[in-house]
Amino acid sequence: MYTYISSRTNPTVKLLSSLQKKKGREEAGLYLCEGAKLCREAAGRCRVKYAVLREDKKESELFALCEKSGGEVIVLSESAFEKMSTDTSSDGVAFAVETDKGDGAPDPCEKVIMLDCVRDPGNVGTAVRCAAAFGFDRVILWDCADIYNPKTVRATMGAFFKMRFTVSDSLTDTIEELKNSGRRVIAASLGDGALTLGDSPLKRSDCVVIGNEGHGVSEETLAACTDFIKIPMTDKTESLNAAMAATVIMWEMRML
Repeated sequence: MYTYISSRTNPTVKLLSSLQKKKGREEAGLYLCEGAKLCREAAGRCRVKYAVLREDKKESELFALCEKSGGEVIVLSESAFEKMSTDTSSDGVAFAVETDKGDGAPDPCEKVIMLDCVRDPGNVGTAVRCAAAFGFDRVILWDCADIYNPKTVRATMGAFFKMRFTVSDSLTDTIEELKNSGRRVIAASLGDGALTLGDSPLKRSDCVVIGNEGHGVSEETLAACTDFIKIPMTDKTESLNAAMAATVIMWEMRML
Protein backbone atom coordinates (compact mmCIF):
# COMPACT_ATOMS: atom_id res chain seq x y z
CA MET A 1 0.00 0.00 0.00
CA TYR A 2 1.14 3.51 -0.71
CA THR A 3 -0.12 7.09 -0.90
CA TYR A 4 0.24 8.84 -4.24
CA ILE A 5 0.82 12.61 -4.24
CA SER A 6 1.08 14.67 -7.41
CA SER A 7 0.93 18.24 -6.10
CA ARG A 8 4.05 20.20 -5.14
CA THR A 9 1.92 22.14 -2.64
CA ASN A 10 0.73 19.08 -0.73
CA PRO A 11 1.47 19.43 3.04
CA THR A 12 3.56 16.25 3.11
CA VAL A 13 5.62 17.42 0.13
CA LYS A 14 6.12 20.77 1.88
CA LEU A 15 7.25 18.94 5.02
CA LEU A 16 9.71 16.79 3.08
CA SER A 17 10.99 19.83 1.20
CA SER A 18 11.56 21.68 4.49
CA LEU A 19 14.13 19.03 5.44
CA GLN A 20 16.56 20.64 2.99
CA LYS A 21 17.08 23.36 5.65
CA LYS A 22 18.41 22.96 9.19
CA LYS A 23 15.43 24.80 10.68
CA GLY A 24 13.03 22.45 8.95
CA ARG A 25 14.96 19.40 10.14
CA GLU A 26 14.97 20.66 13.71
CA GLU A 27 11.26 21.46 13.69
CA ALA A 28 10.26 18.13 12.15
CA GLY A 29 12.81 15.96 13.95
CA LEU A 30 13.56 14.38 10.58
CA TYR A 31 16.34 14.38 7.99
CA LEU A 32 16.57 13.22 4.39
CA CYS A 33 18.45 10.15 3.22
CA GLU A 34 18.53 9.98 -0.58
CA GLY A 35 19.55 7.22 -2.95
CA ALA A 36 19.01 3.48 -2.91
CA LYS A 37 22.41 2.69 -1.38
CA LEU A 38 21.96 5.03 1.58
CA CYS A 39 18.37 3.97 2.08
CA ARG A 40 19.40 0.30 2.21
CA GLU A 41 21.96 1.23 4.88
CA ALA A 42 19.31 3.15 6.84
CA ALA A 43 16.67 0.41 6.68
CA GLY A 44 16.71 -1.61 9.88
CA ARG A 45 19.13 0.79 11.62
CA CYS A 46 16.97 3.91 11.84
CA ARG A 47 13.36 4.89 12.44
CA VAL A 48 12.01 5.76 9.00
CA LYS A 49 8.98 8.07 9.01
CA TYR A 50 8.44 8.23 5.25
CA ALA A 51 9.79 6.09 2.43
CA VAL A 52 9.46 8.10 -0.78
CA LEU A 53 9.52 6.90 -4.39
CA ARG A 54 9.38 8.88 -7.60
CA GLU A 55 6.43 7.61 -9.64
CA ASP A 56 8.61 6.16 -12.41
CA LYS A 57 10.19 3.83 -9.82
CA LYS A 58 7.04 2.35 -8.27
CA GLU A 59 7.30 -0.82 -10.37
CA SER A 60 10.97 -1.36 -9.51
CA GLU A 61 12.68 -3.37 -6.78
CA LEU A 62 12.94 -0.12 -4.82
CA PHE A 63 9.27 -0.42 -3.90
CA ALA A 64 10.09 -3.51 -1.82
CA LEU A 65 12.86 -1.55 -0.09
CA CYS A 66 10.34 1.14 0.83
CA GLU A 67 7.84 -1.42 2.12
CA LYS A 68 10.49 -3.00 4.34
CA SER A 69 11.61 0.35 5.77
CA GLY A 70 8.84 0.49 8.35
CA GLY A 71 7.82 3.96 7.23
CA GLU A 72 4.76 5.23 5.42
CA VAL A 73 5.30 4.62 1.69
CA ILE A 74 4.65 7.65 -0.50
CA VAL A 75 4.87 7.81 -4.28
CA LEU A 76 5.44 11.30 -5.67
CA SER A 77 4.99 12.72 -9.13
CA GLU A 78 8.20 13.71 -10.83
CA SER A 79 7.48 17.38 -10.12
CA ALA A 80 6.76 16.81 -6.41
CA PHE A 81 9.82 14.58 -5.99
CA GLU A 82 12.00 17.21 -7.67
CA LYS A 83 10.79 19.80 -5.15
CA MET A 84 11.68 17.53 -2.23
CA SER A 85 15.02 16.20 -3.48
CA THR A 86 18.44 17.80 -2.97
CA ASP A 87 20.13 15.38 -5.40
CA THR A 88 20.24 16.53 -9.02
CA SER A 89 20.96 12.97 -10.18
CA SER A 90 18.56 11.17 -7.84
CA ASP A 91 17.72 7.54 -8.51
CA GLY A 92 14.19 8.17 -7.28
CA VAL A 93 14.16 6.94 -3.70
CA ALA A 94 14.47 8.79 -0.39
CA PHE A 95 13.75 8.19 3.29
CA ALA A 96 12.74 10.76 5.90
CA VAL A 97 14.43 9.45 9.04
CA GLU A 98 14.00 10.49 12.68
CA THR A 99 16.94 12.45 14.10
CA ASP A 100 18.43 10.44 16.94
CA LYS A 101 22.19 10.33 16.26
CA GLY A 102 23.49 12.54 19.07
CA ASP A 103 24.02 10.09 21.92
CA GLY A 104 26.09 11.74 24.63
CA ALA A 105 29.66 11.49 25.83
CA PRO A 106 32.20 8.96 24.54
CA ASP A 107 32.65 5.66 26.30
CA PRO A 108 36.22 5.24 27.67
CA CYS A 109 36.95 2.38 25.25
CA GLU A 110 35.80 4.22 22.12
CA LYS A 111 38.17 5.57 19.49
CA VAL A 112 37.18 9.15 18.80
CA ILE A 113 38.09 12.06 16.59
CA MET A 114 36.92 15.65 16.96
CA LEU A 115 36.00 18.24 14.32
CA ASP A 116 36.28 21.91 15.26
CA CYS A 117 34.32 24.36 13.05
CA VAL A 118 34.54 22.18 9.92
CA ARG A 119 31.86 23.96 7.91
CA ASP A 120 31.76 22.11 4.59
CA PRO A 121 29.17 19.26 4.63
CA GLY A 122 31.29 17.25 2.21
CA ASN A 123 34.32 17.48 4.49
CA VAL A 124 32.31 16.42 7.54
CA GLY A 125 30.75 13.52 5.66
CA THR A 126 34.09 12.39 4.24
CA ALA A 127 35.68 12.50 7.71
CA VAL A 128 32.84 10.36 9.06
CA ARG A 129 33.25 7.87 6.20
CA CYS A 130 36.98 7.59 6.84
CA ALA A 131 36.46 7.30 10.60
CA ALA A 132 34.32 4.23 9.98
CA ALA A 133 36.86 2.82 7.54
CA PHE A 134 39.74 3.11 10.02
CA GLY A 135 37.99 1.66 13.05
CA PHE A 136 36.84 4.77 14.89
CA ASP A 137 33.68 4.61 16.96
CA ARG A 138 32.61 8.23 17.42
CA VAL A 139 32.94 11.66 15.85
CA ILE A 140 32.62 14.71 18.11
CA LEU A 141 31.50 17.89 16.37
CA TRP A 142 31.52 21.50 17.50
CA ASP A 143 30.14 24.33 15.35
CA CYS A 144 30.41 22.16 12.24
CA ALA A 145 28.17 21.64 9.24
CA ASP A 146 24.94 20.02 10.38
CA ILE A 147 25.43 16.27 10.67
CA TYR A 148 21.89 15.84 9.25
CA ASN A 149 22.54 18.00 6.18
CA PRO A 150 21.65 15.84 3.14
CA LYS A 151 25.07 16.59 1.63
CA THR A 152 26.77 15.44 4.85
CA VAL A 153 24.74 12.23 5.01
CA ARG A 154 25.38 11.53 1.31
CA ALA A 155 29.13 12.08 1.66
CA THR A 156 29.35 9.44 4.40
CA MET A 157 28.37 6.77 1.84
CA GLY A 158 26.40 4.85 4.47
CA ALA A 159 28.96 5.14 7.29
CA PHE A 160 26.61 7.64 8.94
CA PHE A 161 24.43 4.78 10.14
CA LYS A 162 27.34 2.86 11.68
CA MET A 163 28.93 5.67 13.72
CA ARG A 164 28.15 7.41 16.99
CA PHE A 165 28.12 11.20 17.24
CA THR A 166 28.42 13.84 19.91
CA VAL A 167 27.38 17.36 18.94
CA SER A 168 29.11 19.53 21.54
CA ASP A 169 27.65 22.73 22.96
CA SER A 170 31.08 23.74 24.29
CA LEU A 171 34.16 22.19 22.76
CA THR A 172 36.40 23.34 25.59
CA ASP A 173 34.08 21.68 28.14
CA THR A 174 34.09 18.53 26.04
CA ILE A 175 37.90 18.61 25.87
CA GLU A 176 38.09 18.94 29.66
CA GLU A 177 35.77 15.96 30.05
CA LEU A 178 37.98 13.92 27.71
CA LYS A 179 41.13 14.91 29.60
CA ASN A 180 39.49 14.11 32.93
CA SER A 181 38.71 10.62 31.61
CA GLY A 182 42.46 10.05 31.00
CA ARG A 183 42.67 10.90 27.31
CA ARG A 184 45.19 13.13 25.60
CA VAL A 185 43.49 15.67 23.36
CA ILE A 186 45.80 16.59 20.49
CA ALA A 187 45.20 19.45 18.07
CA ALA A 188 46.30 19.07 14.45
CA SER A 189 48.43 22.20 14.15
CA LEU A 190 51.49 23.43 12.28
CA GLY A 191 52.64 25.58 15.19
CA ASP A 192 56.02 25.48 16.90
CA GLY A 193 56.52 22.53 19.22
CA ALA A 194 54.06 20.29 17.40
CA LEU A 195 54.81 16.57 17.36
CA THR A 196 55.32 15.02 13.92
CA LEU A 197 52.84 12.40 12.79
CA GLY A 198 54.66 9.09 12.29
CA ASP A 199 57.57 10.04 14.55
CA SER A 200 55.60 10.48 17.75
CA PRO A 201 53.60 7.50 19.04
CA LEU A 202 49.86 7.94 19.35
CA LYS A 203 47.60 5.93 21.65
CA ARG A 204 44.19 4.42 21.02
CA SER A 205 42.74 6.70 23.70
CA ASP A 206 44.09 9.87 22.05
CA CYS A 207 41.56 12.23 20.55
CA VAL A 208 42.87 14.36 17.68
CA VAL A 209 41.10 17.64 16.86
CA ILE A 210 40.79 18.69 13.21
CA GLY A 211 40.15 22.39 12.62
CA ASN A 212 38.37 24.63 10.17
CA GLU A 213 39.19 24.45 6.45
CA GLY A 214 40.60 27.98 6.27
CA HIS A 215 41.72 28.82 9.80
CA GLY A 216 42.64 25.52 11.42
CA VAL A 217 41.95 24.74 15.06
CA SER A 218 40.67 27.76 16.98
CA GLU A 219 42.91 29.50 19.52
CA GLU A 220 40.46 28.64 22.30
CA THR A 221 40.64 24.97 21.38
CA LEU A 222 44.43 25.03 21.05
CA ALA A 223 44.69 26.42 24.56
CA ALA A 224 42.56 23.57 25.93
CA CYS A 225 44.47 20.75 24.19
CA THR A 226 47.28 18.78 25.81
CA ASP A 227 49.52 18.43 22.72
CA PHE A 228 49.81 19.38 19.05
CA ILE A 229 50.63 17.26 16.03
CA LYS A 230 51.50 18.07 12.43
CA ILE A 231 51.46 16.05 9.25
CA PRO A 232 54.89 16.09 7.57
CA MET A 233 54.65 17.65 4.10
CA THR A 234 56.89 19.15 1.46
CA ASP A 235 57.08 22.90 0.99
CA LYS A 236 54.92 22.69 -2.14
CA THR A 237 51.76 23.31 -0.09
CA GLU A 238 50.92 24.93 3.23
CA SER A 239 48.15 22.64 4.41
CA LEU A 240 45.69 19.87 3.58
CA ASN A 241 41.95 19.91 3.13
CA ALA A 242 40.28 19.27 6.53
CA ALA A 243 38.84 15.91 5.49
CA MET A 244 42.17 14.84 4.00
CA ALA A 245 44.07 15.81 7.16
CA ALA A 246 41.59 13.83 9.26
CA THR A 247 42.00 10.85 6.93
CA VAL A 248 45.81 10.85 7.12
CA ILE A 249 45.78 11.03 10.92
CA MET A 250 43.10 8.33 11.29
CA TRP A 251 45.04 6.07 8.90
CA GLU A 252 48.07 6.45 11.18
CA MET A 253 45.88 5.42 14.14
CA ARG A 254 44.09 2.58 12.37
CA MET A 255 45.92 -0.29 14.10
CA LEU A 256 45.67 1.14 17.63
